[in-house]
Amino acid sequence: MDDARLRLQWASSRRTTRQEDIAYSLFWIFNLHLPVLYGESVEFALGRLLGEIISQSGDISILDWVGEASTFHSCFPARISSYRTLPLPPTPLSEQSSITSQRPASSNALRKLCRSLNKIPLPRFANRRLTLPCLSHRVTVVRRKSADPLTLSYTYEIQASGLRPLEITLPGELESVASLPGGLESAIAVLQIVRPWHFKSLGGSTKLDVAATEQLLVTLARPFSALLWTELLHNEYRRIASSTLIEAHPIDVTSILQSKVGTFNIV
Repeated sequence: MDDARLRLQWASSRRTTRQEDIAYSLFWIFNLHLPVLYGESVEFALGRLLGEIISQSGDISILDWVGEASTFHSCFPARISSYRTLPLPPTPLSEQSSITSQRPASSNALRKLCRSLNKIPLPRFANRRLTLPCLSHRVTVVRRKSADPLTLSYTYEIQASGLRPLEITLPGELESVASLPGGLESAIAVLQIVRPWHFKSLGGSTKLDVAATEQLLVTLARPFSALLWTELLHNEYRRIASSTLIEAHPIDVTSILQSKVGTFNIV
């Protein structure tokens, strides 16, 4: 299922008599043995499909979408059309060199980060709970740049630890969609920018040799499609869907080596 995101992008332009039939046809394409439950909502049919893909392969590329979140799970889209947006293109080597040319002050820090990433479990989905390994960046500043209630477009400038300032466009006010009773001032207590992680991001290697640590630095220096989520009670999190891709850029080698590695439970 390494090309799961590509298959979903292909399916996003298909038309069927019943909307849920798109998800059902993908059961066969992905070779998944799931029951066809006519009468269920499109969101639940698609949610069951995406949950099974995560369960069987841990493929985190399916989290790369924009649009409305599903009521089945906040990390899944409500409609397959959310996959029409192309993922971020590969970073040109000329742009990667600005960070990768900086040598880390300590190779021990790089090896420690590599060991931490190798130890975390694979992504898994069960009982409508997604357990997701990530590198997380705590939000430190949030400012609203523009708002257009007529088009449901709200753009915010966000600063997060270890990342350059970035912009996020949401279909609703952040104070509302993130349930911030204290307004934007309370955002820094609950919001995080995260980078989902899978060991395949390093080519599937679990070795801790020089080549692996160098590849880790190159991989983490690239811009990435980030997720925004808010912390709930009981150590659970909920994704906040965005209207456009969230493109995040690490600041430098030091910020990469100070990345927080953890496993999160998302509902």
